[in-house]
Amino acid sequence: MVIVGAGAIGLLIGSYFSEQKHQITYITRTIEQADQLTKRGITLVHANGEKVHTHVEAFVDYGQAPIDALWIVAVKYHHLQDIEEKLQSLPLATPLLFIQNGLAHLQWITQLKQQQIYIATVEHGAFKVDATTVIHKGIGLTKIAPFETTTNASLNLSIFQSPLFQIEMVEDAYAIVLRKAILNACINPITAILLIENGELLTNKHAFQLMKSLFVELQLSFPEINQILSFEDVKALCEKTVANKSSMLQDRLNNRQSEIEPIVGALLNLAGEKELPILRTLYQLVLAIDEKGESHE
Repeated sequence: MVIVGAGAIGLLIGSYFSEQKHQITYITRTIEQADQLTKRGITLVHANGEKVHTHVEAFVDYGQAPIDALWIVAVKYHHLQDIEEKLQSLPLATPLLFIQNGLAHLQWITQLKQQQIYIATVEHGAFKVDATTVIHKGIGLTKIAPFETTTNASLNLSIFQSPLFQIEMVEDAYAIVLRKAILNACINPITAILLIENGELLTNKHAFQLMKSLFVELQLSFPEINQILSFEDVKALCEKTVANKSSMLQDRLNNRQSEIEPIVGALLNLAGEKELPILRTLYQLVLAIDEKGESHE
């Protein structure tokens, strides 16, 4: 298995899969991280403080990764363009699995020609401590659905699951991505603006009311979510990731470009002329924070 991207989610996935004795090869952005992962492996820190060390290989050169393996693409949406040529050069038979927040990547993926393309959403809380260490801060569910397949071959990653990393294979890629995008939209912008962890959305009565009002607004604009998502699900995710900093908050704290466009911007575009005043206000606030930042990676 090849994992492109060694951020919090990439490291979390690789640590659980390598713990089950699967061979994991990372493609990283920097030689430094590749060297450290190859020498030290991954250290997974559980919520109770228990540490698990696993061995992996890592390269920056795509040519050193096996092409007859599943490739999991776990980079942020705005980095997909940087690796487009590399992915296009892979054999058509190489299966690809994309894990990005938001909705924007669905359109981007349509340009690829691989015979098996899958989409995943991850509801775990994860925090990357350094180049080789990740803390599993909240146990959630990983859902995987086929996006486009032109072969009779099928991928069933549920065989890789473990008690702390549950995987569900589903059929509707758009449904799981929309569900995750709305979950992210209800949590990430508020935590990034207020500089609070996910759990504080439940304990701060004003933040809680804002989150609830936002969900109702989204529910009215996207009534199709009523079958797949409730406000109780939003609260449950906050509870599962109570001590986690959302990815958007982590981006702000590390002075990185946020994922406001692929998550919130994409939802606003999808809503068309429907009024979403709360979501649009949060969108503008996060954009203003992004613009204020001194530098982005």
